[in-house]
Amino acid sequence: MKKKIFILSALAIVIAACFIPVNQQKTITIKSPFLNLFVHLSTPASWKKWRSDMNAIPYADSNKISAKRDSNSFSLNYGKKKIEVKSGGYLFEIEDSWNGKNINYNYVIVPDNTPNKTSIIVSKKTSAINYLIGKLGKKSFDDTHINDLKRFMETDSLLYGYNIFKTKVPDENLIEIKRKVPTKDQFTAAADMQVILKEYLKKYNVKKVQPLIAQFLLRDKDSTQVNIGFYIDKKVKSENEVIFTQMPKGGPLYAIKYIGSFDQRKKVYASLRQYFTDHSYQTAILPFESYLDDKLPTSDTDKINIQLNFSSYF
Repeated sequence: MKKKIFILSALAIVIAACFIPVNQQKTITIKSPFLNLFVHLSTPASWKKWRSDMNAIPYADSNKISAKRDSNSFSLNYGKKKIEVKSGGYLFEIEDSWNGKNINYNYVIVPDNTPNKTSIIVSKKTSAINYLIGKLGKKSFDDTHINDLKRFMETDSLLYGYNIFKTKVPDENLIEIKRKVPTKDQFTAAADMQVILKEYLKKYNVKKVQPLIAQFLLRDKDSTQVNIGFYIDKKVKSENEVIFTQMPKGGPLYAIKYIGSFDQRKKVYASLRQYFTDHSYQTAILPFESYLDDKLPTSDTDKINIQLNFSSYF
């Protein structure tokens, strides 16, 4: 009898021990600057972007995700779904009941020796039995959404909204016309400048070798600097408004291809500027647009097909 009681007691202790809470921990590296990652984790709106389960919410309901923020914490709510984030220094404590079960886990972000990398120590509370199972097999941290965060921060099309690629200045010989005009006349001026450049090509038997490039640079409230250019196959002389210049052929460019309304291309500029800020890049020359179908806009709402180019030193 005593032996049976001992066995049952021992078994009860073993079973109870299996449910003792323990911590699982994992360190991963994310290819993103420390400050950039810190800002994304500290901003409620960013969580709605990088969490795959929040992205699964229909677009029509996305504005129903409410955010409440205090000094060192914030929460996101959508119906019965809820997530609370408390921050202190580089520690983010998360209480997550977004997917029907309560999960507690932490992120600790640690600067890496490499400027564009950050280490994250992720830990979560689990039972001893699950911990042992994890020891025997492969630990899963999917419920901490750390893989969502890594994928988002390392994928340009998710983080910046567009695919950003590195390319080169395609040619060195360039003719261009530059005019400062009233903003209301920028499109007619650009069309006129394009005609003049085409006439120059015919006059001197010069070939255009790339799509036309353009810059529409707002100078003040009512005026815009319009620059239109053609890459050409040989060196020529400047004449009247037509200026010959040489570009650093093969120089590095970071680019985004965009098809959409002319006035909405500002979002593309914003994305590339943020990319340069995050990577501590400096622009060598002012950004320019390659009009891939050689068709300039005639109004702010015209559909354009461009490659936006930001130059760099490396």
